[in-house]
Amino acid sequence: MKKIIVLYFLLAITMAFSFYIKYTVQKGDTLYELSKNFGIPIPILIDWNPGLSPTTLKVGNTLNIPLVPGIMYKVPEKMTISDLARYFFLDVNEIVAVNPSIGTQLTAGKQVFVPVGKVNTSFTQLTDFIWPVYGRITSEFGWRIHPIYGRTLFHTGIDIKVPEGTPVFAARSGTVKYAGWMSGYGNLIIIDHGDYETYYAHLSKINVYVGLRVEKGDFIARSGNTGTSTGPHLHFEVRKYGEANDPIAYLPRTNTYVMRRVFSE
Repeated sequence: MKKIIVLYFLLAITMAFSFYIKYTVQKGDTLYELSKNFGIPIPILIDWNPGLSPTTLKVGNTLNIPLVPGIMYKVPEKMTISDLARYFFLDVNEIVAVNPSIGTQLTAGKQVFVPVGKVNTSFTQLTDFIWPVYGRITSEFGWRIHPIYGRTLFHTGIDIKVPEGTPVFAARSGTVKYAGWMSGYGNLIIIDHGDYETYYAHLSKINVYVGLRVEKGDFIARSGNTGTSTGPHLHFEVRKYGEANDPIAYLPRTNTYVMRRVFSE
């Protein structure tokens, strides 16, 4: 694996204007070892290589490996760079640093490389749960008139409106219990935290697999509009010993509280 590290730095120098390299899987490679040696979290490797998992990793496969932890984000609608930074829980300067000519106004369809990775700051240690996305709550926990079925049903989580493809982060450290399709929820991730479970539904892309350990603030998925959904958003649940609880009771009091920074409205 030392050869991998040497190759990584050589290519980083010769491909200064590229965000990733190509790597051919060698005998003995595992996702864990590739993640460790390249310094790229497994969910980011999966985002760059759709369908990648411990069982699909084969000798001879060609993988896209980003030079630093980050993903390519296609701007879904016109927005400012400040808006984009909020969706990724970043300071604007962190995006500008890797996109020096990006400008302040972003047009729909623009491709932007945005750094993401494990977040472990003193702020995240102050709260048990953190917000999985930055956005506006459009449907609260509790009884409501279902927007599709038109009858009163109990809403077991909260809906947070975000553009499709917005990064989703683990609200608490734990182990992935479920990652796949579930009726109503669409693409769904369930993370087991021992006493609690968190649900992340209607995803467009799942970047984890069952058994993977994730830490609070880890990038795990992209938001979407799958399953029974009226538009792009994240349905988020907190369950204690299987019983759905109001997520607002566990989250920081305002969703401007974020993982790396505290933004003002």
